[in-house]
This record gives sequence, structure tokens and C-alpha cells, in this order.
Amino acid sequence: MLTIFITVLPVFLLIGTGYVAVRSGYLPLSMSQGLNAFAIKLAVPLLLFGAMVRLDFSAAFSPLLLVSFYSGAFICFVSGIVLARKVFGRRPGEAVAVGFAATFSNSVLLGLAVVERIYPEPVLTSAFGIIAFHAPSIYIVGMITMELMRRDGKPLSETLGTAGKSILANPLMIGILSGVLVNLSGLSLPEAVMDTVSLIAAAALPVALVGIGAAMTNYQLRAGMAESLTVSVLSLLLHPLIAFVLSHYVFALPADMVRAAVTLAAMPPGMNIYVFAVMYNRAVNLAASAFLMATTISVLSISAWLYLLSHMTL
Repeated sequence: MLTIFITVLPVFLLIGTGYVAVRSGYLPLSMSQGLNAFAIKLAVPLLLFGAMVRLDFSAAFSPLLLVSFYSGAFICFVSGIVLARKVFGRRPGEAVAVGFAATFSNSVLLGLAVVERIYPEPVLTSAFGIIAFHAPSIYIVGMITMELMRRDGKPLSETLGTAGKSILANPLMIGILSGVLVNLSGLSLPEAVMDTVSLIAAAALPVALVGIGAAMTNYQLRAGMAESLTVSVLSLLLHPLIAFVLSHYVFALPADMVRAAVTLAAMPPGMNIYVFAVMYNRAVNLAASAFLMATTISVLSISAWLYLLSHMTL
């Protein structure tokens, strides 16, 4: 357990570096916006583009792998909504924002960093298969559910149109779709182009992690601790547990796929949960609190899941 914790610790030390640098005043708060803009709009899209260009689709995409991961994600979504309504007395729209917070794991910025550091190439291949569907599927479900449940919701057709435009305009999806098109077309890009992509992509995850830490200085645990803890439990415990049971015991998937599904499912909520809450002005403080609490707790919870995966016969 200690060895795994030490191995994954640098990932969280990068987050801590960004947090301390901004909190101490060594770097300005505006730096977080620059770092995150570089990572999310340029470096990470190029990382995903390069990965999709080189990806072996037959090895990456498994329907049972996707079922294992996304069944857990959407069970957490429904659970978060029900608990927010029945236990914490949230209004319908707020409950959807809580459910979204419980299901949108930080699979790209944090998940890829952990997978790259811990596992060999086949696990990373399966991880990219999951990530390709992550933002589109969860955003579409979240937006449709929000519009259906809140009183001032839009018609379903308008919601689908808005969701589609938002997803296609997302830099991460542009990177993924562009890479898929190049891969399927059989085109061979010039070596100089791919080398440039690789150089920028190499900075993606370190910069993104420092940016996450810097951005965390914007948030405080203002919302109820019990509700934030509930979101953390759903995200850090229930989601990976369901992914593990389905991928290992129900579908008996290969070890690399089990590790990819469980590791990505074990990631805490990303900053997208705050973006979603702000977009609809629902449970904004809770989204910020849950992001901060779950990311902090995940230092230990991720290590525990990695320890379990390393000591089981898969």
C-alpha cells in the first residue's frame, strides 16, 4: 500500500504545488486561468488527438468495458439525485446538479496521469476507449435530465441541439474526433507535425494538474459537509465498486480492462461539475465543495483502489 501511495503521490504533489504557489502569493490567481486554458484548450486536446491517431480501435473499444464503467457512472447519477431530493431536501434542478457531481469523474486530467504513471500501455489503451465517450454521454444525460426536471426547462429538441453544439465545440472532443478521423482515414501525417503534437502533449498533464491545484484556491467548503461527503462517497467508492464487480466478476474482462475501468471510475469529480452547476445556476456552492473535498480524499482512496487491483488475481 505504501509503495503504491508513493508512486501515485507525485500526481497529487503537482496539484499541491499549484495550490501552494497561488495560495502563498508566489504566483497570481490569474495564473490558474492561463494554465487551465493552455491545458484544456491546447495541450490536452493535442494529447487526445495523438492518442486517437495511434490508437488500436479493436483493442480499445469493448462494449462490456463501456457497460462496466458507465453503469456505475449512471447509477451514481440517479443515486445522487434521489439522495439530494429525499435526504437533503434539494429542489429538482439542484438535485440533478448534485447527481452530475457524483458521476462526472476527472478521467482525463487526473485519470490519465494516474494510469500513465502506474500501468503499462494496454491499460492506457482501454482508458482511451472509455474517455472517448465520457464527456458526450454524461453531458447529454445531465443536460436532458436537468431540462426535464427543472421548472424553467427547455423543450427536449432544443436541449438536444444545445447539448450537441456544446459537445462538438468542446476542445477535448475536437481533439478526439480529429484523431479518430485521421486514424480511420489511413492518412499518415508528417513526422514533424506528430513530433510537435507530442512535444505539446508532453506538457498537458503536468500543467493540467498544477492548474487544478491553482484553481482549487477559488473554492471553499461552504456547502454542507454531509452533502459533499455523500457526493464523495458515490464518486470515490460506489462508482469504482460497481465498475469492479461488473468488469471482473460479471463480465470476466481481461485484467487490463478491469484496471482501466476501475481506476478511471475511482477518480474524484472534475471541474466540469462546477461548470455544469454554474451553467444552470443550481447547487453551485455544493459543486465547488464536493470538488474540493473529493479531490482531497482521493489521495488515499485512489491508492486504496490501486492496492486492491494490484493484489487481486485478475
